[in-house]
Amino acid sequence: MTRSEDLKTAGLYIAGIGTYLPPATKVEDAVADGRFDPQEAEDMQLESICEATDEAPPDMAVSAARGALERSGHRHEDVSLILHASVYFQGLELYPTASYIHREALGTHSALAFEIKHASNGCMTALDVAARCLASSEDAVAALVTTADKVSPPAIDRWNSDIGIVPADGAAAMVLSKKSGFARVLSTATVSDPTLERLHRGDAPFTPHPDPTTPTDLRLRKLQYLGDVELDEFTRRFRAGLRTCVDEALADAGIELHDVARFVVPHFGRIVLQRECLLALGIDEARTTWSWGRTIGHLGAGDQIAGLGHLVDTDAVDVGDYCMLLGVGAGFTWTCAVVRIVERASRGEDG
Repeated sequence: MTRSEDLKTAGLYIAGIGTYLPPATKVEDAVADGRFDPQEAEDMQLESICEATDEAPPDMAVSAARGALERSGHRHEDVSLILHASVYFQGLELYPTASYIHREALGTHSALAFEIKHASNGCMTALDVAARCLASSEDAVAALVTTADKVSPPAIDRWNSDIGIVPADGAAAMVLSKKSGFARVLSTATVSDPTLERLHRGDAPFTPHPDPTTPTDLRLRKLQYLGDVELDEFTRRFRAGLRTCVDEALADAGIELHDVARFVVPHFGRIVLQRECLLALGIDEARTTWSWGRTIGHLGAGDQIAGLGHLVDTDAVDVGDYCMLLGVGAGFTWTCAVVRIVERASRGEDG
């Protein structure tokens, strides 16, 4: 196959990854104390979920960012763009979280810092945006992508807020570089289908402000949507969007699906992951990060960065291997990236 050059990723590398993962709670313990339904635990087959205590999301992001920067070998001044992706409340309203991360992790040199709100596709959207920004500037050297999420009652009931997914707490960060890195980014692709946006809205009305006393109920919203749209029809459209995105990323990278050694997948419960991703692509679970993701839980916007970091830290990928990062977020959007491991990654100390 002749490669169709993806100009936005030409000469782009992942230079460093950092994570902050708080201790994990065993799912069996959550079932035993009545927080989690035993049948749902059986269906999802998750093992444990990371749960933060006093940590604030911005501070978790700073910890991950420092680790990524240390591993990257870049100076603080090399970073001209900071993108922070999140799903949930970041600890303070009317406050620019990305600027806090900028100051705490990188110092006071001038850089563009802003937030990405793209649901669970946040880090992948940030990767795509950062690639475009770096490609458009001759002077730009590196960009920092961070994610952090933490769910807390009463706004979010971790174990009962969604169907087939349990949100986890934690942060992830990566440094993208036009100089060098352990992985070459060969392509990114994004596809959207806004006809599916109501899955996460249901019949809920827009309100003038959040109600701090009422937990967010994504279960109800999804059931309301699926009362009008058959699950099979939703699944068909979901798979079509994912497949289109994957095909575009593969074509731009100049490879086939069977060339991919490992797939970094969202940390969904097993039934959702199988139905919406693995069966759609015809890939075996053993080639994915599922066995690790099931011990962490869904890190909001950060599954893909953390998953790739896990693969390189555990030597689960070799130099020369192709990896595909699969991202999906409410709305709906899919972003896929193909990377090739070009050297052993530097290892630092993460939180």
